[in-house]
Amino acid sequence: MKKLKSWDPVIVISWKYKWKISTIEKIDWDYAIVKNINVVKKAMKWKGFIKKTLPIHISNIMYYLEKEKKASKIRIEITSDWKKIRKTKKWDIKIQ
Repeated sequence: MKKLKSWDPVIVISWKYKWKISTIEKIDWDYAIVKNINVVKKAMKWKGFIKKTLPIHISNIMYYLEKEKKASKIRIEITSDWKKIRKTKKWDIKIQ
């Protein structure tokens, strides 16, 4: 089970977009496409320039808690009826 999912709020923790807050649009293997982060202009024949969002490796982003305004790691917890729940590590907050 992946710890990060689509539409989770995240904060970028490395390179030129460091400390930018956004949401995940799509996750594919170990890469995530984050909204308005890592946008480049690409030349397309007959169309001119288009803006394209490139993926970021998931090791460069962390889950962002909006109430505490801090980044946190996520852990998977198994309940007594064998359901998996995502919780933050430090503050022990349940994530839907």
